[in-house]
Formats: sequence, structure tokens, C-alpha cells
Amino acid sequence: MSAAESRPTKNQKRQDARDKARALREKQSKNTKRNKVLTQASLAIGVVGVIALVTVFIISSLRPPGPGPANMQSDGITIGEGLNALRTPALLPDEAPTPTEPNANGVPAISIFIDYSCPACAQFESNYGPTFRTWLENGTATIAYHPLSFRDAQTGGSRYATRAGNAAACVADRAPDQFFDFNDLVFANQPAPPASFELTNEQLGQIVDASGADNADAIKQCIEDETFANWLSAATARAMSTGPLPVRDSEIALVMGTPTVLVNGKEFQPEIHGDLASFIASLEVSE
Repeated sequence: MSAAESRPTKNQKRQDARDKARALREKQSKNTKRNKVLTQASLAIGVVGVIALVTVFIISSLRPPGPGPANMQSDGITIGEGLNALRTPALLPDEAPTPTEPNANGVPAISIFIDYSCPACAQFESNYGPTFRTWLENGTATIAYHPLSFRDAQTGGSRYATRAGNAAACVADRAPDQFFDFNDLVFANQPAPPASFELTNEQLGQIVDASGADNADAIKQCIEDETFANWLSAATARAMSTGPLPVRDSEIALVMGTPTVLVNGKEFQPEIHGDLASFIASLEVSE
């Protein structure tokens, strides 16, 4: 047999990648199932009250469009193998976002819409963060994080949803490969009302340092200046009010609460699907 004949075909490589991804996710599923009930309750809390208030928050917080951060051309930053971010151009004012291209070799594309002041988002990250880190380190999934800022009115006048979302955009712009660690730390340190409604800009800067982000001084200045606050407001309106949702093949038209999780455009609903790993496995079986 020649070397060319023994070399795996493209279809064989794709199937091998899917098998590897499925095996790892099934292993992780056993660890995440124990958090199912807690996650469902948290997600329900996050959605209750949000739907009725979304339109008011969007209209009251909408600002003139501004330039977006680099590496968030889809209104989100995509993290891939090795926790490395996909590099994309920055959006210009009034430019529509471009959904990310599909992944190769059957690797699932997870999209998560979050608000950093949202308790259910912090609970979701606490439950799935270690699993996500494993998947990303092994290249068995990509995760696109889409920050939103619709909960400012619920942050005791601190505008924390906007300030934290802007901080995340600053990291995406200046230190994209440290975004996953920054995101994880912001949620791990989420303030707990009514004792506290916010992390100060100084505290957000300390998290930038703790994440090991490159260009830390530039990021801290970006946080102080709220460089991407206008873009964040426009991205929130696109996701929750005007559309279209900047996720390829999305089966939902708009985000109605956070966290909203899509896998290859299909919405994950824990009260129906159980844990996320099982949901992903079911999508692969149906392909």
C-alpha cells in the first residue's frame, strides 16, 4: 500500500475529531450533571423579570454607535484551542457584525450571551467554567462570548453592566488570548447586592492584572475612558431588540434573557436538555 493510500481521508479526519470530542464531552458530562438542578434554578431567576424590562433598558441605554473592539467582529470574541482568540477586525460605527465562520472537523461552536451583573450568568460560569477550560485547552469546542449591558438599572446606579462589559471589550481588543481568564475572574468576583452592586474600575483593573493580560496599562485606561461603551450599547440592542442575532444559523431571533447559550445555532435549554455536554452529544448524533 502506498503512503498516499494509507493517509487518512478528510472524512476520516473529521470523524476522528468528532469521536475525540464526543468522548471528552461525555466524560465531562458526568461531572456537570450534579449541577443540573442548581443551574436550572439560576437560569430561571435570570430570565424572570428580564423579558418585561428588556425594551425599557435598551431604549434608555442606547447611545450613538461607536467603533467596536478588535477581535469582536461578530459582537463577540471566539476562544479556540489553547484558549487563543480568533483575530478579527474591529467593527466601524454603523457597521453590522459578521457571524463567525463554521468550525472545521465537526467541532461544536458554542455562543454565550452574558451580562456581567447577571447572577445566573455567574452561576452558569461557576458550573461550566472548568469544563469549558478543558474543552478549549483540548480544542474540542470553541466558545464565543457576547457581552450585553441591559441590567444597568439593576446595579444601584453604578452602571456596572456597562462598565464591566466595556472592560471585557477592552481585554478583547488589547489582550484577546487572556479573555477567557479575565471573564472567569470577573464572574468569580461578581458583587452580591444589596451589599454591593459593582466592582470599581480599580477593582476591574486588578482583575486585568490577575488574569495576566498583556498591555495592562492600556486596558486600564480603556476601562476608565469607557472606550467601547457605545459599541456595547449598540451590540445589546442588536441582540435583544433590533436583530439580527450575530450567530450563524441561529434558531432564535433575539436574546430574551441571560445567559443564552447556542450550540451551532441551537438553543440550549437546561430544563429540557439537562446538561450542556449531553445536549452537544445529542446534536452530533442527529447530524
